[in-house]
Parts: sequence; structure tokens; C-alpha cells
Amino acid sequence: MKISSVLMRSSLWGAGVLLALCGSTNAATSQATDNQATLMGKASIVFSGTVSQLAATSFADVPKSAQTIVVRVDAILKKPAAVSLKRGDSVTVDAKDASAFQEGTRATFYTDGWIFGSGVAVKELGHVLGNTNEPVPPPGAGKNRPGQAPGQLSDQELKERMNESDFVVVGRVTDVHKWNAPKAKSGAPLHVTEHDPDWHEAVVEIQSVLKGGQVKGNKVVVRYPNQNDVAWAHSPRFTKNQRGIFCLNRDKTTGAPLTKLGSKEVSVYTCLGHGDALPLSEEARVRALLKNQ
Repeated sequence: MKISSVLMRSSLWGAGVLLALCGSTNAATSQATDNQATLMGKASIVFSGTVSQLAATSFADVPKSAQTIVVRVDAILKKPAAVSLKRGDSVTVDAKDASAFQEGTRATFYTDGWIFGSGVAVKELGHVLGNTNEPVPPPGAGKNRPGQAPGQLSDQELKERMNESDFVVVGRVTDVHKWNAPKAKSGAPLHVTEHDPDWHEAVVEIQSVLKGGQVKGNKVVVRYPNQNDVAWAHSPRFTKNQRGIFCLNRDKTTGAPLTKLGSKEVSVYTCLGHGDALPLSEEARVRALLKNQ
């Protein structure tokens, strides 16, 4: 047999294997896309998020088991209008196979509602690892404005952050201190996790309220994670005398939504998402976006 014939057959065989592999990959990709589309159709609540706790629940009404996990919401893809759920909330997921997750795992969850009370608990229908199904923004929404710094939120993203917030305020941080979580009846700290957030509290003196009506008193307590961990990578941290614009949500994450400020018991707020703390230089932009909502 001539060498040229052998080489030709080898080349043809290699090309055939390559085509088969490509076909297999395309088929797998197509099947995965079909499965996600099917899950999206079946599920009533779909969100992407980061697993923060295993064998735990996000509020007391939910029975804790080896299959329940707590997920911090990064983006909402689908939900009924009546369900109160937003970025930064902690959701209990009754997982089909909890062994598929570790603390810090990011995934898109396709779920149905399970228990609603002081929080949201859902039953998993399926999941896709990674935050793969981010909502599709309007044309040009993800593009930077002229002069916009890399990593800065676009106008559309900032509007979404403010829409999801209970309050948007201009203020100054007057104090920062570590917060020691209260202990459960067993004596163990609440919400023990490998990704310990190292909760701190910032006292913010309110100078003006841009959204949310009047804040009780002229100071609020903002609880935030001081740990530079994958689970809290996008959460802002605070320093004394810091001035800025803060997007605040009532605390549904730490398990203790009230704290002492002086002699008074006050509500706690959180500031957990990228863009929840902005410099004063953004005030004109923030006011314009709120005005146009």
C-alpha cells in the first residue's frame, strides 16, 4: 500500500472523528439548551444565586433538613408578581440532591414555591451550575456611557438596583464596629458558615432620602460583610466619615433584623450588592434616574 494512501485514510479517519465529536458536542449543547427551556417553562420561580449555607434554612417557618440549602439571590429571572423576592435576599431551596452544592457554589435555580412567610422557600426542579441565565438587558443597557469607568454600573443596571431597594439615601458613616451575632438557644452562633461574612455595622447619618419615604430618626444601622470572600465579593464595605449614596434593604440575611442604636431598638438594613454604595459624585445621575422612573 502506498504511503500516500495510508496518509489519506488516516486524514479521513481523523476528520470523521472530529466531525463526530463536533456533532456530539453540538447535540449535547442543544440538549442542555432544550432542558433549560423546558425547566424555564415548568418553573414558577427562577433565579441565579450563590449558596451561602448547607443543611440550613433562611427563616424559622421552614423545616431544616440535609436537603435544605440557603441561597443568596444574585438575579431574578422569573417570578409571580405576588412573590416578594429581590437581589440580595436569602432563599431556602429544598434541593433535589444537596450533595451537588458547596458553600460558594453559584447556580441558576429552577423552582416552584413551597413556603412563604417572613421569607421565601422553594422546591428545586433543576439547576444549572454558574449564573448562566442572566436576564437579557434592553439594547445598549450593558454598554458603558461615554466616560464611564470599567466595572461601573450602566444606567439600566443602576435603575434596577434602586428599584429593588427599600430606601435610597444620601448620608455619612459616623461609626463602624464589629457585630457579634446573637447565639441560638443551643449556645451556638446563628448562621455558622464556612464563608463567614464577619458582619460589621455602619451607623449612617441620613442627609436626604431619595427613595422610600421618611426614615425613622436621622440615623440608620447598615450591616455588611467585612470578609473578602467569594460569597461576598460584590458587597461594599464601609469606613468612618465615608460619604455617599446608599441603596438599603431591610435585613433578611443575618437572622437578626433589629439592633440597638443608643437606647433604642431599631431596624437593621443591609447593603450587599454591587452598586449599593455610590460616591457623592453620582448624586446627579441617581436623582435623574429616579426622576425618570
